Amino acid sequence: MIVDQSQETAYPSYLALDEILTPPPRTRPGGSGGTLLAVALRAQGLWFEQLLRELGALQRGLDHGDGPGALRAVDRSLRILRALVAQLEVVEPLAAWELADGETAGPGAFEPAGFRETEAVLGWRDRRPPSADRRPPSADRRPPSAEPYPAGGSPDGGGVTEAEAARHRPSVFDSLLGYLAARGYPVPCDLLYRDVSSPAAPSPGLQDVLVRVHRDDGAAAQICERLVDLDEGFQEWRYRHARIVERATGDDADPRGDVFAPVFPDLWAVRSLL
Repeated sequence: MIVDQSQETAYPSYLALDEILTPPPRTRPGGSGGTLLAVALRAQGLWFEQLLRELGALQRGLDHGDGPGALRAVDRSLRILRALVAQLEVVEPLAAWELADGETAGPGAFEPAGFRETEAVLGWRDRRPPSADRRPPSADRRPPSAEPYPAGGSPDGGGVTEAEAARHRPSVFDSLLGYLAARGYPVPCDLLYRDVSSPAAPSPGLQDVLVRVHRDDGAAAQICERLVDLDEGFQEWRYRHARIVERATGDDADPRGDVFAPVFPDLWAVRSLL
């Protein structure tokens, strides 16, 4: 059998390795500290991109009633979060004077691409615009650049960002509610048909439903437990990231006060009711 090699895709080209692995210039201002930060942000951005894909698989599993598929996606997401947390140790010792200048040493310089979109996909909602993640929506994700996009807008100078678009779509939390309702649990209608772009307030009615879910101890309870693990892992990343920024710049890295704010408050509140 003769294979037309011109139609084949080389593995490095398929992975876009040339683009992903192109190192930052060695002559970057700020010496090795600036280069270290750029490399770390690139690696973190890549993992956040993959985390977003896994969260998409999680939502599809929930939306289609595929509990085992949803659990596999959560498991992969948790492993990625552990990798993200471990990588923060690389930039933890950085100080402001090791970076290029005061502008790049600000809090936004430490925020990897994909972080704000990830929190929006999980279900976090905030009325104030984020300081980073200014990427235009795209079906085909590009490898993140070495540095985050500037706070003033997306890289092409306009358009809706990925994070802003995610805030107007149903989140992982919304998919969980739909999954529970499809399993016959009486999820409050005001939550099932809520404005998904608005923050979801803790619901005593939903917490009563979650108590029943846990007592039934079925697949739905396992999914809820794994989502608590996911929430905890995301909080750990946010805490470590905020402390690194404060250590390097002295600035308040948590002006929104969300480091310890859970993404799924009802899943935490129900712990005291079991």
